[in-house]
Amino acid sequence: MKFQWRLSLTAILLSTIISGCSVQTTSKPALSDTEQQRNRAGTLLQKAENAKPIKSAELRAEAAQILLALGQKENAYNVLDSIDISLLPPSMRFNIAKLKAEAAIEQNQPEAALEYLSALQANSQTGLPKEQEIVFLELQAQAYKQQKALFAEVKSLTKLSLILESNQAKQTIHDEIWNRLLMLDPATRTTLLRQGNNSYYEQGWLELINELSNNKQLDTQHQAISNWATLWEAHPARTLTPSALSGLSKQSYSANKIAVLLPLEGKFAKAAAAIKEGILMAHFRQQQPGKPSPELLFLNSEVINTPIQLQAILSEQQIDLVIGPLSKDYVTTLASDGHISTPILALNYADDQNREGFYQFGLSTDDEAKQIAAQAWNDGIRNAAILTPKSKWGEKVETAFREHFSALGGNIVTAHNFGATEDFSADIGTFLGTDISKQRYKQVRQAIYTRKIEFEEHRRQDIDAIILTALPNDARQLTPILAFNFAGDLPIYATSHLFSGTNDPIQDQDLNRIKFLGTPWSLKPPSQNKVLISQQRTDTNSRFGRLYALGLDAYRIYPYLQQLSALPGTEIDGETGKLSINPNGKVNRKLVWAEYKEGTPQLFE
Repeated sequence: MKFQWRLSLTAILLSTIISGCSVQTTSKPALSDTEQQRNRAGTLLQKAENAKPIKSAELRAEAAQILLALGQKENAYNVLDSIDISLLPPSMRFNIAKLKAEAAIEQNQPEAALEYLSALQANSQTGLPKEQEIVFLELQAQAYKQQKALFAEVKSLTKLSLILESNQAKQTIHDEIWNRLLMLDPATRTTLLRQGNNSYYEQGWLELINELSNNKQLDTQHQAISNWATLWEAHPARTLTPSALSGLSKQSYSANKIAVLLPLEGKFAKAAAAIKEGILMAHFRQQQPGKPSPELLFLNSEVINTPIQLQAILSEQQIDLVIGPLSKDYVTTLASDGHISTPILALNYADDQNREGFYQFGLSTDDEAKQIAAQAWNDGIRNAAILTPKSKWGEKVETAFREHFSALGGNIVTAHNFGATEDFSADIGTFLGTDISKQRYKQVRQAIYTRKIEFEEHRRQDIDAIILTALPNDARQLTPILAFNFAGDLPIYATSHLFSGTNDPIQDQDLNRIKFLGTPWSLKPPSQNKVLISQQRTDTNSRFGRLYALGLDAYRIYPYLQQLSALPGTEIDGETGKLSINPNGKVNRKLVWAEYKEGTPQLFE
C-alpha cells in the first residue's frame, strides 16, 4: 500500500525553522531569545494555516518580520510570497506589499519589487496617504536604480521631492536627481528633452542639465544657470540647487598674499625662472585700476625645504596661498603633511594624496596618454602597438597609455623601446616582426637549399595603430623606417613631444598623417601673453617654452580652485590646455589635436 504525503509550505518552513535543535532532554534547559523567537514564528505560521484570510495574512506578516530579524531571509521571503494582498484592507495591504518590495530589492529582483508596487497602486482607489506615498516612491526609485533605469529613477525622485516637507530631505533628493542626470549620455538626454510627455518638473531638470552640459566654461555656466532660472521660476531646483552646483555661487578664491615656492638655485633654477616669469606676466596683466591685486612673495625651495620651515614662513607672513613647489619629492612630502592648513597649488604631482586644500598642477604625460587612448578608441582602434624611447619619460607614457587604453577595452599587442639612431632599423624590425619574417626565410632557405623559394617580407598583421612618443629629430627618422617595414598604412598617434614648436614644412614631410597632441601655447595663434614674453625671450616656441605657459596658467587658475573643485567637468581655457580639477585636487589638462599635412600641423577637433 502506497501513501502519498503532501507537505504544505507552512510545514516545510516549520521544519526548516526548528531544524538543528537538539533532542529535548527531561531537564528541558531554558530557551535562548533566538530560540524563543524562532518558536514564536513557527507558532504564528501554524495559526495562520487555519485562520481567516485577513488574520492569516496578519500572522504571516508578523512571522516574516521575526524571521527577517533573525537573519532567516529566505524563509521570510517565502512566507511573504505566500500572502495574497488583494483582499486585505488598505493599511495591511500596504504594509505587506512594502515588505514584499523590500524583500525583492534585498534579493536584487527589481522587476518583482516593481510588480508588487504596481499591484499596490492599482488596488488603491483614492491614492496612498502622504506617508505611504513617500515610502512607495522611495522603494520605486530603489528598484529603478537596481535596473539602471536612470530616467525612470529620476521621475520617481522628482515626485518624491515634491511631497517632502523638510528642506534637508529635499536637498538630498535633488542631489540624487542631479547625479542620475549626469549619468545620462548626450544622445539619451536629447531624446528625453524632445519626447513631449515630461512633466513640468521633469522637463525643468532636463533643461538644467542640458544648459550646463553645453557650457563647460566656468564663466558661461554662470550665465547658463541664470538663463535657466529665469525660465523655470517655479521649479524646486531654483530654490534648492543641487549641491554640486553650489560652486557656481561660490566666490572666487581671494588671496591678499601669495607665496611662490620655487628652486631659485640648483639644477632646476632655469625651469623655475621660466615659471616665475609666466606668473609675473599674468600677475601684471591682470591688474586693474582700483582693484586690489595680491602681493607676491618668492621663496627659495632649495632653502625652505621642509614643511616645518614653510609653515613658519606662512604664519609669519600671513600667506593666503602657496604656488609651488616644483620638486616631486617636496610635493609628495607636503601632500602627506598635516601641519600646513594654507591652500597649496603644487606644480608637480604626488603619487597619492587626497588632502583638502591641496591642488596639483603640472605638465603631466598622463593627460596626453588618456586623451590619445580615448581618441584612438573612438577612431575604432582596438589593437595598438606602442613605440617609445629608452628613457624614464618614455616608460611613463607607455605605462599611462596601457592603463587608459586597457580600461576602455583596448589591447596592447606589442611595445618596444627604441635606442640610439644607428639602431633604429633593428628596433623597428623587432617592433613590427619583420626581422622574424626574414629569419624564417633564412631557415627555410637553408633547409631547402636546392630549390628556388619565392619570398615576400611582411610585418605582423595584428596592429591597428601605432602609439608613438618621440622627439622631432627621432620621429623624422623613424617614420620612413616604419614605412619601409610595411607600416606606412598604419595610423600613428603621437604625444606632444613630436612637435618642436616651430613649423618646418620641408623637414617634416615624413610626419604627414601623424595625429598628435599639443598645448594651445604651441599650436594656436599666440596669445597676448605669449607675444609679450616672446619680445623678451627667444625660447618660447621650444618645449622649454611650455614652462612660461605653466606659470601663466598657475596664476590664471588660482582664483577658481574652489569653483572648479565643486563642479567636476567645468573648465577654463589656459595656455597649457582646457583646465579642470578632479575630486582629488588634480588639475587635468585637455590638449588640442593636430595632424601633419604637407609638413605643417593642422588643428582638428
